[in-house]
Amino acid sequence: MYVAVIGAGAAGLVTARELQRAGHEVSVFEQADCIGGIWVYTPQVEADPLGQSGAQVHSSLYASLRTNLPRDLMAFSDFSFDSHGGGEDAWPRFPGHALVRTYLERFAERFHLAALMNLQTTVTSVAPDSSGGWQLRTRDATGEKLHRFDAVAVCSGHFSAPRVPELAGASKFPGRQLHSHNYRLPSPFAKRRIAVLGTAASGVDICREIAAVATGVYWCGELFDTLPDASRDNGNARCLPAIEALQADGCLRLRGGGVTDPVDDLIYCTGYHYRYPFLAQPLITVDDNWVQPLYRDLLHMRHPTLAFIGIPFRVVPFPLFEMQARWFARLVSGDFSLPALEARRKHTASAIAGLRAAGVKQRHFHQQMINCTPYLDALADECGVARTAPSLGELAEVLQAELARHRGDVRDRPLPHFGPTVVPPESISTA
Repeated sequence: MYVAVIGAGAAGLVTARELQRAGHEVSVFEQADCIGGIWVYTPQVEADPLGQSGAQVHSSLYASLRTNLPRDLMAFSDFSFDSHGGGEDAWPRFPGHALVRTYLERFAERFHLAALMNLQTTVTSVAPDSSGGWQLRTRDATGEKLHRFDAVAVCSGHFSAPRVPELAGASKFPGRQLHSHNYRLPSPFAKRRIAVLGTAASGVDICREIAAVATGVYWCGELFDTLPDASRDNGNARCLPAIEALQADGCLRLRGGGVTDPVDDLIYCTGYHYRYPFLAQPLITVDDNWVQPLYRDLLHMRHPTLAFIGIPFRVVPFPLFEMQARWFARLVSGDFSLPALEARRKHTASAIAGLRAAGVKQRHFHQQMINCTPYLDALADECGVARTAPSLGELAEVLQAELARHRGDVRDRPLPHFGPTVVPPESISTA
């Protein structure tokens, strides 16, 4: 089959590799001039600091970013993150973004993916055709082109369209407001009073980094709504409840009724939207970041030759991309059969009912645990391939527990070593 892959980040690269291994003819379309996707750092930021309008910058990396997973959890199954694969034994166990990009470049080189690439090529539309295939329109330096494919894998990522919650009073707030998407360095925030909204990975990193140079930081989020007062001070940062509203005097009104002193800057570390502007309507709807209709957060319910690789978040991304790609490659090869459409719908409806019953917010329906091996194993069993190595789940389970105890500095603590990847001895726990 002739298969299009949209995006040449980690998901697109491993999807191209798996499809090619399965004997398919593959074309990869990437709007940038290089591979790597979100792992390609640029100091450039957008004219709109909130990232809601104007020309877009794809990268959301800040200069100091390190992975929040150890590299032995990030490797593809047959391309270790050490000197035997695409990394080096001496690299830090939690490498910086430039090393991750190097790993991906070496992956593309090892598996001869360059010949599949169409760089500086934007996919402008994807639509089903009357014969059961897909019409893709692309734009590059030579103009518009029309292509036909038998199947399409969307690997365009979901960390480049900033999500900014609507806060009362935002239009009258006198301070600077920006999204973490447009944060690169702490120096512009030196000797200023800063508020950081959000307690996920970027909120942790940016709060710690800015606290080292700022007059003070208010770190706000639901996680701290019921924190005891005695536990709210964290160095130069004070952990406060979620923000209810912004005031014209520069103060923040907090959940529960508290009000802060005036702040100079507010940084939203509030995540990103799933967006697919190139997909013909009404193929996909995105309602409060819930992408539907999908089977296993992966396959279009009614069009089983349209896949979305990498939608689940807070997971072990590279192994997840690889298993999803392997599943899709085997599906389009006819190596296994899907359940009937009605059974797929019931499977999804049951999963969503469980999330609602558990009180999960709709925008978190695609969120999983770091130890996402049950999901990976379900895909492996369905498509008839080997499950992921037990070491992946073992390390993910330990990391999950460590993050709960040492949220801000887990990357500076030694962890047990379970898998085959060679890591520096000083990063291995002997406890």
